[in-house]
Amino acid sequence: MNVHGLASSFTALGAAAVLSALLIACGGGSTGSAANTPSDAALLSQPRAAPSAESVAVGDLLFHDTRLSAAGNLACVTCHVQERGHADADGVFLPLGGLALDQQGLRSSPTLNYLNENRAFAFDAEGRPSGGFTWDGRADTRAAQALGPLLASNEMAHANSASVVARVRTLPYFAQLLSASALAPTAPDAKVLEALQLALEAYQAGDIDYQPYTSKFDAVQDGRVAFNAQEARGLAIFNSPQRGNCASCHSSTPAAGQSRALFTNFGYFALGVPRNRSTATADPAFFDMGLCGPVRTDLSHRKDLCGKFKVPTLRNVALTGPYFHNGAVASLQEAVSFYATRDIDPARWYPVVNGVVDKFNDLPVAYRSNVEQQAPFGLQPGQPPKLSLQDVQDLVAFLQTLTDGFVP
Repeated sequence: MNVHGLASSFTALGAAAVLSALLIACGGGSTGSAANTPSDAALLSQPRAAPSAESVAVGDLLFHDTRLSAAGNLACVTCHVQERGHADADGVFLPLGGLALDQQGLRSSPTLNYLNENRAFAFDAEGRPSGGFTWDGRADTRAAQALGPLLASNEMAHANSASVVARVRTLPYFAQLLSASALAPTAPDAKVLEALQLALEAYQAGDIDYQPYTSKFDAVQDGRVAFNAQEARGLAIFNSPQRGNCASCHSSTPAAGQSRALFTNFGYFALGVPRNRSTATADPAFFDMGLCGPVRTDLSHRKDLCGKFKVPTLRNVALTGPYFHNGAVASLQEAVSFYATRDIDPARWYPVVNGVVDKFNDLPVAYRSNVEQQAPFGLQPGQPPKLSLQDVQDLVAFLQTLTDGFVP
């Protein structure tokens, strides 16, 4: 944990953003609801002052403590490993949770890094969704999100919030949590629960480990080093609207008010990735449709949003596999290859049923028209690809420059 620059980290945050990554704390695959009561939501959406070092420190303890789960066997860090960009541990297909750690999540654990600029879920003037937290954006803030993993049966598995608070009161550093939150030992459960949420929020938003900006890309932007030839080609492909077109969603330049490129526009995109092969989704009648359900329920009537999931940051993407919301692709090379060949070689990615490729098989047929067709997609089998094998390799080389911890 590093609290250097804590105040300056928070002055860059908007009121909604300061509240943003708590519930992500243990993964985006919760099948439980992350919604708070209206009073909780109002309370947790208030502007926050810069947290104290004590708040960050106690949040650090909570994040790494397996005792926070119902069975004492799962911590937030279990599914959000720092060395993996605060995403799934190496070799994990989809996270396991529950009382016996035998319940598989539906979605991969998203990175918790570089979320300080995120905002509450909203539709822009053109009706495009953006913001929010988790793969479906159902939590507007980190603080509001925090209850999801704690209460989800396939994650930390508490029966209710009272069970969470009872566990928190037994922690050896409970007095430190009270002190950091300016609470008395007699504080009611609602206040203790809020203190837990806000401490986790303070840790993720205030610790520099979550937004270090120490990649080779940053060193290049600062003029300290240069890309090699392959990395430079990869960046050119990444930015080209006619070729990779990656920057249309994963912005490679700072947006207004940002000092660094975040490599996400915090929007939503329907990629049409292949169906998850896990036992959790073996039921052929089950479909994870992102914004329109089944985990998120308030937009179930918006059939035009079915299949759309949050655009993640690509910072540290070389570390955060498996890829896509359902962990369908294991390697970065394969993930980039999916963009290059989804439409020209669909049999590579989707099952062939009675001689016909079941394209976009992780969506009901009625919603497959929601899948994006802009470059590098939108081609027919047999057409020349927008991205060659060499282009794919160059893109991977560039994406690897986004890994933090670069030493010239």
